[in-house]
Amino acid sequence: MEKLLQHQRHNIILERLSNGETLSITDLAKEWSIATKTVQRDFEKLQEGNYGVIRASDGKRFTLSMQHTTSKSADTAIKMLDSLSSDIGGEFYTKAQAALHKLQRYIESPFYTRIDVENISDKLDLIEDLEYAISTQKMVTFKYKRWYKPDEIKTYENVKPYKIIIFDGFWYLLTQYKDHYIKFYLKEIIDLKILEKTFEYDDKVLDRMDKALDIWFDPKTEPFDVTLLLDSDAIVYFERKPIKGQFLKKNSDGTAELTVSITNKKEIFTILKKWLPQIKVIEPMKLQEEFERILQGYLANN
Repeated sequence: MEKLLQHQRHNIILERLSNGETLSITDLAKEWSIATKTVQRDFEKLQEGNYGVIRASDGKRFTLSMQHTTSKSADTAIKMLDSLSSDIGGEFYTKAQAALHKLQRYIESPFYTRIDVENISDKLDLIEDLEYAISTQKMVTFKYKRWYKPDEIKTYENVKPYKIIIFDGFWYLLTQYKDHYIKFYLKEIIDLKILEKTFEYDDKVLDRMDKALDIWFDPKTEPFDVTLLLDSDAIVYFERKPIKGQFLKKNSDGTAELTVSITNKKEIFTILKKWLPQIKVIEPMKLQEEFERILQGYLANN
């Protein structure tokens, strides 16, 4: 083995300590075929630096201090948040930068993030008001312009705001209005007023929102299971980025069965459209039959 230079040894030691290893001078000396005094000097220099290298509980080996490990994790999280806010852009990025720089003065991020979230910089005041209303469980009143009726503005009174949610890059407000649960497109909400009236959350609604696959979820419907058949090319993608609550069972022929819970058939239709022809519904079969009729209708009209 080619002998390592000092800076190479230091980098290897720090990397292995960061990965959770506890290192011994004797073991490293044997591994690298060098004198134990050389490795001892390496640890002395690393302890003098701001690396968080300390003696382990046995007094013989070395580890990283918990404080330093936590600090490194926090730095990484800040860099990731910086990249995410940069992709959203606009005033949102400006405000996020100001907040992040209070935690870390200089951010040189190795991350590039493309999450395709719409820019809602012009709605930050609205979001702050909604955040307050949601946290204090206060009802709100606002005006809303529906996309399919752009010339008509409707007023909604005594609305119970549950959560601000993002699905597929778009911002929505999940609410209870009278006996209905409505997801309002956030950019179309105007003239919001926070009322003194308070309300109680329905925990079932929040639970179904948390398990939803996309914006089509129905807060009032009891979830039901759907099983998909995946071909061999699709399996790896569902292993890398699992759907919420999925159960994946591989078959001997190279395919796999993926089971998820949904509240609205449109949740699963969105996945089918994205992954044609690699997946299909096998249970309940009526969903696959309905989806095929939709495709046939589309092809007949084009």
